[in-house]
Amino acid sequence: MGNKASKNIEQEQLFQLHLKSARGGSHMAQYNIGYCYQHGIGTTKDEEKAFQWYLKSAEGENTTGQNNLGYCYKHGIGTTKDEEKAFQWYLKSAEGGYSSAQYNLGLCYKDGIGTTKNEEKALQWILKSAEGGNKFIQGSVEYFYRNEIGFSKIKKNENRLMEGIKKKDNICCICWKENSCSEICIKYYQNFSRCHDCGNLNIQKNVCSNCKLIEIGYLSKWTSGNYEIDKIIHMSQLDENANEWEIWKWIDYSKFKNIEYLAEGGFGSIWKAKWTDMSEELFGFYNSDQVALKKLKNSQQISSEFLNELIVNFHCRDRYVLPILGITQDPKTNVYALVLRYMKDGNLKNYLQQNKTLPWKERVWLLNSFLRGLETIHSKGFIHRDLHPGNLMITEAHDGSKFIRLGDLGLCRPVNEILSSGTYGVLPYIAPEVMNKNQYTQASDIYSVGIIMWVISTGKIPFEGELYDPELAIAIFNGYRPKIHKGTPQCYVELMEKCWHNNPSERPNAKTIYYKLETWVDGLIYDRKTEDRLMFLKADQEMQNIDSESLYNETIYSKTHLISQPLMKHSFAIHESISKFNINKYIDKINLDEMIN
Repeated sequence: MGNKASKNIEQEQLFQLHLKSARGGSHMAQYNIGYCYQHGIGTTKDEEKAFQWYLKSAEGENTTGQNNLGYCYKHGIGTTKDEEKAFQWYLKSAEGGYSSAQYNLGLCYKDGIGTTKNEEKALQWILKSAEGGNKFIQGSVEYFYRNEIGFSKIKKNENRLMEGIKKKDNICCICWKENSCSEICIKYYQNFSRCHDCGNLNIQKNVCSNCKLIEIGYLSKWTSGNYEIDKIIHMSQLDENANEWEIWKWIDYSKFKNIEYLAEGGFGSIWKAKWTDMSEELFGFYNSDQVALKKLKNSQQISSEFLNELIVNFHCRDRYVLPILGITQDPKTNVYALVLRYMKDGNLKNYLQQNKTLPWKERVWLLNSFLRGLETIHSKGFIHRDLHPGNLMITEAHDGSKFIRLGDLGLCRPVNEILSSGTYGVLPYIAPEVMNKNQYTQASDIYSVGIIMWVISTGKIPFEGELYDPELAIAIFNGYRPKIHKGTPQCYVELMEKCWHNNPSERPNAKTIYYKLETWVDGLIYDRKTEDRLMFLKADQEMQNIDSESLYNETIYSKTHLISQPLMKHSFAIHESISKFNINKYIDKINLDEMIN
C-alpha cells in the first residue's frame, strides 16, 4: 500500500509540473497534460479536458498532440466523433514526421476513414511509419503484404494516348466524340485507358449505370452461342463494383496456345495454356499470361444448374477465392471450359509434400487465408460442399509468402450430376451427417475444415493405408477420426476437434474460426506474449528435433485420395449398418487420450 501511495504522490507532483509548463505555453507539456487527463494519471480522469489540452498542443504544431487529437476525433473521446477531422489531424502529424500518426493515417486510407479508400496510399504511409523501427508497425507491414493490401489495384502501363493527346471532360470513352453520354467520361475520367492506335478501349471498367449506350454498343459485338452464358458474362461486365480481374469474358478457343494436359479430376480435366491476347491490365496484375482451363465433363449441353453455380462464383468473388477469368469452348469436342488463373505453386496437398517442416506461423497463416475464403462463401449464404486439399490453391503474395485461394465453388463434380441428391466428394472430408442423410449444411463444410486442419498439422493424408470404402464411412459416422500427432499445440487440437465434432450443432461457424485464427496470427506476427503463441513456438522447437523424413514418410496421394466422386454406396451402407455396426474394431483408434498423447 505504501508503494502505491508513494507512486500516486509522484504522479500528482508530475502532473502539477506539467500543468505549470503547459500554462506557460509548452506544447509538449500541453500534450502531457492531455494524456494525464485522458488516463487519470495524477488527476481525475476527464476526457473533455484531455481533448482541450490535446487541441492546444496540436494548434501549437506539436505532432504528438496532433496525433492524439486525431485519435479523439476518430473515437469520440471528449468530443463529437468526426472521422474527417480525425483524418486531417493524422495527416498534419504524419506530414510532420510522427511515425504513429503515419501508421494511423495509413489505416484511414486502408479503411476509408474520413477519406476515400486508397490501398496504395495506405501502404505508402505504413511503410514510411515502419522506417522508424517500431516493432509493432513493422509487424503490420508484414500483415499488409500477406494480405496483398496495396497491390489489389491494377498496375497499368502508361498509355501512349496520355503522351500525345489531351482528353477533355466532354469526350466520350466509347467513341472519343462529343455526345449525349459525356457524363460517363466525367464520372469515370480517372479510369480512361487502352490503346489509342487500335481503338480497343477500356469500356468494361467505364460502365455508367444510367447509360444504356454501353450495353447496346458493346454487348452486341460478341456471343458465346449460348444465351445463358452470354447473360452471366454480361452480368459480370455491367457490375459497377467489379474490378478488371473480376470481369468475365467469352474467350475464343483460338486465343489459347501451347495447350498442355495437366490432370484429371472428378469434374473433368485440367489443362494449362497461354492466353495470347490477355489484356494489359490482367497481365500487369498477374504478371503472367498462363491460365488454367477446366474442361467440364458432359458439358456439351450445359445445364441451368451449372450456370447457377457460375453465378454463385461471381457473387462470392474475393481475394481468397480463386477467380474465374472467363469461359471458352473447345470447338472439336464442344466441351465448355472455365478459364482460371494458373496457380504455379499447385494446391495445398502439393505444397505440404514439398515443404515438410513448415513453421507453425506459416501453417496458421495458410489456415487463416483458407477460412477467409470460406467465411466469404458462407456469409453470402452458400455451401461449398467439396472441401479438400486439392481444392485449396496456393498463391504467392508480393513478399514471397504463401496463402490459400479457395477453388471449385460447388463445381468439383460432373455438370450432369449437379441435380443428384447423393453424397459427393472425397470420403475423409465428408461430414458424417451427410453420409447418413445427404443433407449438406454450412456445418458440413466446417467438418471438412477440421480434417484439413489435421492435414495442415501433419502433412499426411487422413486414414492413410485404409481403403476408402463403406466400412471406413461407417467408422467415421461412429466417431473415428485421424490420430492427432504428438506435439500439436493444444489450442489447435481443441479447435480442430470442435470442427470435426460428430454433432453439427457443436461445430463453430466459419466466422468464429476465422476470428480465432486472427488472434493466433496476430500473436505470431507481433510476438504477443500469449499462451497460444508459446504453444506454437514450443511445437516448432519440438519439430526441429525430429528428422523431417520421419515426419512425412510414405505420404503418397493416390488417385483415390484426390478425386471427388459420388459416394452413394457409402451412404447406403451407413443406412443399412448403423444399427448393426460394431465399433470395437476401432476403439483403439479413437481413444482420445492416445490420440492426444
